[in-house]
Amino acid sequence: MLRNRIRLALILLMAMSLAFAIDCPADSSYHIDLRTMLPDGSPNPTYGQQIATGLCACLEFGQMLEASDTTLILSVIMVDNEPVRGIELDLYHNVPGLLEYGGVIEKGSKLENVTDDNGVPKTMTLLANQLVDYVKVMAYSTARAQTSGDGLEGELFRITYNIPSGITSLPDSIAFSIGQCNIPGTSKEPSILNVVCSYPDTLNPVNINIFLGTDLSSATIPQEFQLGQNYPNPFNPFTRISYSVPVAGNIRINIYNVLGQRIRTLLNTEHIPGNYEIEWNGLDSDRKQVASGVYFYEMKSSQFVARKKMLFLR
Repeated sequence: MLRNRIRLALILLMAMSLAFAIDCPADSSYHIDLRTMLPDGSPNPTYGQQIATGLCACLEFGQMLEASDTTLILSVIMVDNEPVRGIELDLYHNVPGLLEYGGVIEKGSKLENVTDDNGVPKTMTLLANQLVDYVKVMAYSTARAQTSGDGLEGELFRITYNIPSGITSLPDSIAFSIGQCNIPGTSKEPSILNVVCSYPDTLNPVNINIFLGTDLSSATIPQEFQLGQNYPNPFNPFTRISYSVPVAGNIRINIYNVLGQRIRTLLNTEHIPGNYEIEWNGLDSDRKQVASGVYFYEMKSSQFVARKKMLFLR
């Protein structure tokens, strides 16, 4: 149950009606080289030039947020197409004074499951600090810890905000965004930071609508796991998959071909109870169009597995 039947049930839904997987192809990321000197002390010949820094990492806010009447939890998810050794980012919202960093930030699966270059389990330090109008978040390791770099979507961290005047003081919609964003990869010289390719920046914030409910037994919270039939079916160029989650936990949705080979992971992230939809555009994990034919989509959690068939026509 959502927060063990909290007194006031509050569900925060993304303003968009669909929960899209992060579109993050394993392409090269490019950034302006701002190093004036190389590690050996010599002048940097590529200073001011756009250079390739590694394979893309992409960030997005979680599909749903969770709140009580005095706190709000924000989730940030990541796709890492190569192992990364930390993060530095600034979190913004458009309701200063109404939301304050509550001093609690927790690692997601991406930061919990880290190793060194040899695959030995290590840990990353995760810190957050409220500055003037944003929260600075940093994850780092002195033991060269790195993420799996598996190219799958997973939770990076979740951060708790306090609501000093209570949930009813918030507007109907809140815009969240990321300012400065640095993600050091592993495939290039360590002093060349940032393989991030996309994230909801301050020019493109994500708007969250707030919907209040007073009864957890209402239709807002599903009573059982469900995986709906995709629509349209057959489809081209895209189809939508609906699913329901009655208890909080990690949900993964995979696409398989008729040989049982996994060709795409649409999502792999934490959910709170709710009803969801996600879209598949007929592309595989390499962002190539699949051939016409029968495919299977699978929803899996620690408590539930279901698989259904769909038909793609080119």
